[in-house]
Amino acid sequence: MTPFETASGMLVYLIGSAIQGTLGFGANLFAVPILALVNPGFVPGPVLIINPILTTILTFRERGHVDGEALGWSLTGRLPGIVIGVVALNLVSEDQLGMLFGVLLLGAVGLKVCGLHPRRTRCTLLAAGTTSGFMGTAVGVGGPPVAMVLSDLPGPAFRATISPYFLVGTSLSVVALALGDQFGVDDLVIGAWLIPGVIAGTLLSKPLRPRLDAGRTATAVYVLSTVAAVTLLVRSLV
Repeated sequence: MTPFETASGMLVYLIGSAIQGTLGFGANLFAVPILALVNPGFVPGPVLIINPILTTILTFRERGHVDGEALGWSLTGRLPGIVIGVVALNLVSEDQLGMLFGVLLLGAVGLKVCGLHPRRTRCTLLAAGTTSGFMGTAVGVGGPPVAMVLSDLPGPAFRATISPYFLVGTSLSVVALALGDQFGVDDLVIGAWLIPGVIAGTLLSKPLRPRLDAGRTATAVYVLSTVAAVTLLVRSLV
């Protein structure tokens, strides 16, 4: 890892952290494709290990607005998704998984455009958590499925619910990757260099949150999910 690559990684994750601090998710969605181009060593391990630090800060900041039932069911669904993700990494190439996830996300956004939206029920939360765990563990981008199901929540409740989901979920993904020999000390060291970006990005996001809280959370979720889908497809094809 050269000094230029390290500095670039900090800057990219600073922007990603500002996005997640404002909306509630999106740090890895923004950062993973760019960091993979800067140096493949940044993903998926380092960005997964750094995400719990970001989500710990955001969970504390948004405390008091969490939807406990939605959080519990989505985390329950994430557990089998993590297992599937670890197994998939040992059987299928990351590019093939990226194409699959990109198509699935575009399909979900397409349903929204047609006027359909997944209702927030136990079944949809379980399914979203499983898909999110699978995607997050396999390619480092697991936010959109859960974000789509929670997008009808007000801004503060959305961020307060999805932040602890990522805190617990990504921590479990890191443990699973380590047990599956997909995570090592080098990932921990590289991830540590991204911490300044996390702190700076979180501070930058604070004055931006009221703009999204004015009824724009759902729109932002679907726009960001579309970007994620296209990015995964392009990254996999290229």
